Amino acid sequence: MKKAIAILFLTLLFSGAGRLAGTGADSQKNLLAWWKLDAVQDKKTSEAVGGKDDLITGNFKLVRGLSGQAIRFDGFTTLITRKGPDFPALNQDFSLEAWVAPAAYPWNWCPVVAQHRGQEAGFYFALGPRGEVGLGLALNGQWQMIISEEKIPLRKWSQVAASFDHERGVKIYINGKPVKEAKVSGKFVQAMGSDLVIGMNYEKVIPSDPVRPQATLPARYSFDGIIDEIKIYGRALNEVALSQSYASAGQVAEPDLPARIMPSGPTGPGRFGAYYTRLKYYEEWEALWRVGDYADVVVEFDNSPIRVVFWRGTRYSPVWVMENGQWMADQSAESFTNEDGCFEHMLDAKCLYSHVRIIENTPARVVVHWRYIPVSVRQKFSQVDELTGWPDAVDEYYSFYPDGIGVRKVIMYTSGKPLGPQETIILCQPGTRPEDNVNMDAITLVNLKGESQVYSWAAGPPKLDPGKPVNPVIQVVNLKSKAKPFLIFEPGCRMRVFGIEVRGHVSPFPWWNHWPVAQIPSDGRYAQAPDRASHFSLAWGGPPIHKGEGLVYWATWVYGTTVDSPEKLAGLARSWIKAPELVLSSGNFEFFGYDLSQRAYVLKANDPGRPGALKGLIKANPEQPLSNLCLVIKDWGETGVQVLIDGKRQETGKGLRLGNIRKMGGSDLVVWVETKSSRPINIEIKPQ
Repeated sequence: MKKAIAILFLTLLFSGAGRLAGTGADSQKNLLAWWKLDAVQDKKTSEAVGGKDDLITGNFKLVRGLSGQAIRFDGFTTLITRKGPDFPALNQDFSLEAWVAPAAYPWNWCPVVAQHRGQEAGFYFALGPRGEVGLGLALNGQWQMIISEEKIPLRKWSQVAASFDHERGVKIYINGKPVKEAKVSGKFVQAMGSDLVIGMNYEKVIPSDPVRPQATLPARYSFDGIIDEIKIYGRALNEVALSQSYASAGQVAEPDLPARIMPSGPTGPGRFGAYYTRLKYYEEWEALWRVGDYADVVVEFDNSPIRVVFWRGTRYSPVWVMENGQWMADQSAESFTNEDGCFEHMLDAKCLYSHVRIIENTPARVVVHWRYIPVSVRQKFSQVDELTGWPDAVDEYYSFYPDGIGVRKVIMYTSGKPLGPQETIILCQPGTRPEDNVNMDAITLVNLKGESQVYSWAAGPPKLDPGKPVNPVIQVVNLKSKAKPFLIFEPGCRMRVFGIEVRGHVSPFPWWNHWPVAQIPSDGRYAQAPDRASHFSLAWGGPPIHKGEGLVYWATWVYGTTVDSPEKLAGLARSWIKAPELVLSSGNFEFFGYDLSQRAYVLKANDPGRPGALKGLIKANPEQPLSNLCLVIKDWGETGVQVLIDGKRQETGKGLRLGNIRKMGGSDLVVWVETKSSRPINIEIKPQ
């Protein structure tokens, strides 16, 4: 009985050792190191051949592997280290093998397993930024890097291997098949004494494919995905052995890599209002953030599935999320120098200078405040005042109404030139490309007359015809969604297509992935694959910049979504740009006019808290239509309210929404009435 058990044990031992080498018991003589990666204790994992425990630093998780468990590296911090003195000497011929399942390709080359000293000695078995497999090694004092043209897929298990024969050269294998061969020869120089690393480079590495090399800095990152069954052999395995190793794995389960979907809160219509929450992205990304349960803000509408999201992943730049989960964003106020590149919110990856808060949250209106300091990739500030030390600073206020319309007011405090505050941007969920999110007929422009023109990117970024239409003020973004987001600007806007940084062989749209979500220090990295959250730009709206008092400049424009034809937005645009005149006929109120930046008529009660009745005529007409009505009455107090339109009392909660804004020393009233008219209407607001 004992003999039978011993035979069974030896059979299992040798079959397990040869499972991925495909050479059975013979491989044991040549197996120098084997990291099964199926157990962790005290942040250490055991290497089977030498019996040594190797330290795991950073964040990681044990997940289902090929056989037993494997380690899921987080893409940011995970590193396994074998101390140099504990790693054996390699022969002149050797092989490296592992199973990997990348969730995203590395920002630049990232080792599966490596032991080297610069490019003077050692080996570097790694994956590239497009999924290439490569082996670097020092031969006769010179560094050779052999790279496969073939790439491994995302979110699938792949066996990767490389062999070196000092007489025949290097071969790279993917799933048991040779994909690259290089006839290099010479004496391999091992980096004796250097630590062996798994899953991370020794030092920071500059991300690949920068837009502006002067504004892309070296970064720490690790392998992003699962690694299992790393083996190092003291001989050059051939194609037969590696193909047998691949076949011996049999049919493997899908890797444990949960889908990564940028979060936007519950789907479907909600309850009109703004809500503090924590929008959770994937587990490894969330583990980096030192925030609590109220880090983000979501605005919901009760008659629409559209949401507006102020999320850490976008550095709090608000995003309009469509019914099918597609995202439209915009730029922050931005400046630029040739030396430092961009100064903007995108480069504040940890939101050190960017935050969001809810100012108003009533049934009538929601106001969200986004405050930020534009920074460069080196965390420098823009246009710093030499006397005071103050840099450019920006307050943005977003006023949202129950009809799903939002108004953005950008207030820029600067001792220099006003910043550029607008750029129509689409965000891509991981796994999607620009073409998956927007139609080639990407933008429709409309003017105040309702004349329109569609512009296509099928042949690359188009040139806008100044006569098609004349003086456009509306951009409609033709996402692949039922609802289409739109922007309305003041007359005098200067619309332009974003026609730079386009790689026609990759996409007709300029496409980058240094934002959102990414933590690398770069103000521009060209996306290499649809592996990460990414973005692309369509156009600039060029809203007019107004000079305020002192150091202030400001701009304002409108956002929303529509399921109707773009031309129908002309009426809404006229109602905002050419708001009908309000003429007061009675009441003790001071009238400040129509505020574009609030989309509201603003008044003040001269007798705070005891306002009396207000009567007036809104002189709507076809050229100056009324498209829903908002009045802000300062110092009204908290007295009950009756609202009559043409003598008919409006019912609260249906066509009428009321909001009380408490402040120090009083209370303001916000009145919102769902009503559209191209003729004059009478309005009466009186205490109840």
